[in-house]
Amino acid sequence: MKKLTIDSSVIVASLLDNEPRHEEAFRIWESVLSGVNSAIMPYSIFVEVAAAVKRRTGSGQLSREVMRELRKIENIAFVDLDSKAAEEAAAN
Repeated sequence: MKKLTIDSSVIVASLLDNEPRHEEAFRIWESVLSGVNSAIMPYSIFVEVAAAVKRRTGSGQLSREVMRELRKIENIAFVDLDSKAAEEAAAN
């Protein structure tokens, strides 16, 4: 199992099929959801994903649903983004 550092753009592109690189992002995100890989992400991902989903779809409800589901995923480690976390993420 690989531990992936995933950017908000991967999550958003995996959810919205009209996004550039949707298929590639979907494969990466699906590998986390299925437990093939795990992920490490900063807590700021919640703000970034929520804003991007709402901006692209106009739906606050969808944005909130995505956030609820994101919090439920067990093989994601959410971290405070500081220099130590950034160095650890870069090393993996």
